Amino acid sequence: MSIYKNIFHYYRGQTRKGSEETKQLQIENNATKAFVNVLQHSSSLLTRNFIQWLGLKENSIDSYEYMYQVSNELHRMTPQAVVIGIAETEKIINNLQDKKYYIPDGAILSNSVSILIETKIGLNSYLEINQLEGHKNRFAVNQKVEENLIITWDKVRNFFLEQHQYFKNANEVLTCFLLEQFEEFCVINCIGSPKTNEYFFLQFEKEKAQELARKIHEYIWTETEYTDIQDAETRDGIGYKRVRKPKFATLSTQRQRHLILHIGKKEQKLGLSIQKEIDNVLGRKFDRQGYDDERYPHETYIRLEWVDNFEQIRPYIDLAYKLR
Repeated sequence: MSIYKNIFHYYRGQTRKGSEETKQLQIENNATKAFVNVLQHSSSLLTRNFIQWLGLKENSIDSYEYMYQVSNELHRMTPQAVVIGIAETEKIINNLQDKKYYIPDGAILSNSVSILIETKIGLNSYLEINQLEGHKNRFAVNQKVEENLIITWDKVRNFFLEQHQYFKNANEVLTCFLLEQFEEFCVINCIGSPKTNEYFFLQFEKEKAQELARKIHEYIWTETEYTDIQDAETRDGIGYKRVRKPKFATLSTQRQRHLILHIGKKEQKLGLSIQKEIDNVLGRKFDRQGYDDERYPHETYIRLEWVDNFEQIRPYIDLAYKLR
């Protein structure tokens, strides 16, 4: 699995520009697009099965139309119409905002049913009642509309996984591929599940670096005689600390995506001398920022893709553990 090979994942490169809200919106828009893309480019049977899974009636001979960012009103009435909301939880909030226009994220249309779609991602991003109700103005005039349907991303993923087995047995290669790519996309972006260690491993660009990150994690937690390890609850990566002591190592997904070793006390400046040692071992000089030497003289940085084998860096992990 690789974030750079997944056909749905939005690649932002190494840029640090943009707020977290902007990044979340990008992923949210991409999640909607990925979800609709799977249905649109797979066997039409997948869409029919999805509609029936929602509890709606569907004609087996129907063809489907798919839309993104539905800014215009629909002009065709159908026997059924519904707004579906997809989010991490079924919680709906009332933020008291009442806009004149609401734009659904997507739509699935047939002769039997009109479905408008609103999506949210993230545990703190909830569906909004005014938005869901406002979407109903996009249906054709005098269209009878069902009660809103709320489903969670984990249920969507489970539905797609079940469908994958069905289409695999039917030898539907393209449909299976798209379902697999969507599942990967969800894992990479923690859609329908909390952030796991695997999420952070996948943030490293090259598969070689991903494997080394897994090896480092396994080494610290299970392969050593370290007996007092705790999760440091690092926000942008996986941090490792000793009980009642600061972190001694971090698999960081920030900036250059690297392993940080926190060695000794800040005033000892051991990180600088160890940096020279490791740079010499790896034959590459890590590009420390100008302020790193001043602010973090106790830290040493290792680009995982530069490491040929784990034994090159193992002694330094042990040193960081010992001196922290």
